[in-house]
Amino acid sequence: MFNEEYGEAAVEVLDILDNTKKEDVNKIPKSFIKFLVDNASLEYKVNLDHSKPMNELKIKDKTKELLGYIYIKWWCNDKEKENYMKKIKELEIKNEKEKKEKYNPDKIFENKKKTDDIVEENTQNANEKVWVVKYKESIFAKIKNKILNFFKK
Repeated sequence: MFNEEYGEAAVEVLDILDNTKKEDVNKIPKSFIKFLVDNASLEYKVNLDHSKPMNELKIKDKTKELLGYIYIKWWCNDKEKENYMKKIKELEIKNEKEKKEKYNPDKIFENKKKTDDIVEENTQNANEKVWVVKYKESIFAKIKNKILNFFKK
């Protein structure tokens, strides 16, 4: 079942297909077109200016996805399909690499540790800066001190 976004995109795709050459539309299986019709939003009204080139139309991202699927699946030849699949794979690899860099846990914790452990203290002389490293007691030392304090009382 489509969500509302895809329902609106289906309406836009059907409108675009209505203004596309019949020979191209006939390449799309009737079952897919029926799927779009069945899942199209009943409330959404599309207002596309078909006199403009396709890349200038203000269409939704989901519409672009569906049109891309139609193009790759039924309209392009094998060589074009191979090129598009190659580009898609390259984009996926690039996105994964960016995510790894951005969300690398080693770097995230490394930066946090540096900022937590080192504090800048200004001295009386404005040009001098003294860096002080905070001492953090380990968990074992804390437990040991608690036990010793308990027995001292």
